Amino acid sequence: MEASTGSAIDVNEFDSIRPYRTDELPEVIERVLDQPSFFKIMKYIYPDLDEEDIKEMMADIKTPEQFQEEISGPAFKVITQTTTNGLSISNLDHIEHGKAYLYLSNHRDIILDSALLNVSLLEKGYSTTEIAIGDNLLRHQLIHDLVRLNKSFIVNRSVNPKEMLASSKRLGNYIHKTIREDETSIWIAHKEGRSKDGDDRTASGLLKMLVSGTDESIDEALSALNIVPMVVSYEYDPCDIFKANELMAVREHGSYNKREGEDYMSALAGITGHKGRVNIAIGRKLERSLERLPADAPKNELYKLLSQEIDRRMHLMYKLWPTNYIAYDILHGTREHNGHYTKLQRIAFRNYIRGRIVKLLLMRKGGGILKREGFIRQAREVMLQMYANPVVNQRDASEEPVY
Repeated sequence: MEASTGSAIDVNEFDSIRPYRTDELPEVIERVLDQPSFFKIMKYIYPDLDEEDIKEMMADIKTPEQFQEEISGPAFKVITQTTTNGLSISNLDHIEHGKAYLYLSNHRDIILDSALLNVSLLEKGYSTTEIAIGDNLLRHQLIHDLVRLNKSFIVNRSVNPKEMLASSKRLGNYIHKTIREDETSIWIAHKEGRSKDGDDRTASGLLKMLVSGTDESIDEALSALNIVPMVVSYEYDPCDIFKANELMAVREHGSYNKREGEDYMSALAGITGHKGRVNIAIGRKLERSLERLPADAPKNELYKLLSQEIDRRMHLMYKLWPTNYIAYDILHGTREHNGHYTKLQRIAFRNYIRGRIVKLLLMRKGGGILKREGFIRQAREVMLQMYANPVVNQRDASEEPVY
């Protein structure tokens, strides 16, 4: 690993970003139990428990792994049972018990993408992962404490431009240490921020970050991380109106400024909202793709090619639901995919979209420049495109590797 740079950030110091250690848990748990909001969260998940029951549960927690196995894992299992029509996981045979992986994931939900992977891994007897989470989501002390209790490490997005390179190297160094030395798996999104329009694309900058802190070649550094692409697909996205609101604001004004607490509201909606069926698909390791990287290509071209190959794999293994096929057919005025859904499903989805547009209209009342008719037409297009894009991507993805 590289030595420290001249930046104020030490690229080999991880205490400020790593999950909490076992010796830190008593103080953290005491702090969590001082927060009334924590009991509200737990009462939502476990309505039959009183405050003393919850305190007793937390008092028994001695390690971060125990917190995942006895608190957060079961809690997310309850959320799965109450807000979905079933969670499935595909291609578990692509990973081995006892081996550390970097799960490189598409990103649709702030909390649940990684949480549902860990619920699935726990149920199948696999070790859970550490989770990368942006510091923009951790402005509340309670949330900060809960995610670091839950084996999450912090991605600093609020650093100044001068410290950006050092921050990136520190993150890359931490990921390499965790997987190669600690033999602990990690979940990380394949780009910064969620996919708003349903078009999953890997950021080549993320791959650069994974190499930046090492003296190894691209293929050596990435091969050592045992990278497996994974995709999570939701039949219904409970945050679709938040995403549509942002997309429409960008169309109208060229940019979008989030309101205070908007990320928190999106995270809450993602947890509590109905999601229909959910699937997690795990791909094969990138090892062969890394071995085939052209030896004479410029580095930036290598990162671009690898990003495209990851996208190709993600698009092919994405689980398409009737909602995706219906959205595509309505958007394009076709019945091309009517073998994938029933007439009743089509009617139900059309009604769902109408209802979401009404809610979106109320959210943006007085805040847009479009007249009502233009707003409804554009909102319908944005919402349908969000659900239709995975169909387009899978159709266009080649069965042959990019290079």
